[in-house]
Amino acid sequence: NPPAHANQPLLNRRADQLVGRVFPLDTPIIDGRGRIKIGDAYWTAQGGDLPAGTRVRVAAVDGMLLRVERAD
Repeated sequence: NPPAHANQPLLNRRADQLVGRVFPLDTPIIDGRGRIKIGDAYWTAQGGDLPAGTRVRVAAVDGMLLRVERAD
């Protein structure tokens, strides 16, 4: 039998496609956690503390967690 995650390969592929893209923070990153709205979904953003509206680049994806850095 294939592993369970093989039944949803597009879910992981969709998230992986976010790496390198830039989005504004929906809520500030405070104590390392904030939120980004992408389409109609909210994602948890993890990174250095930044104010809402800051443009961040997705460096990595871990499930529904986006590891981000400031996009200058």
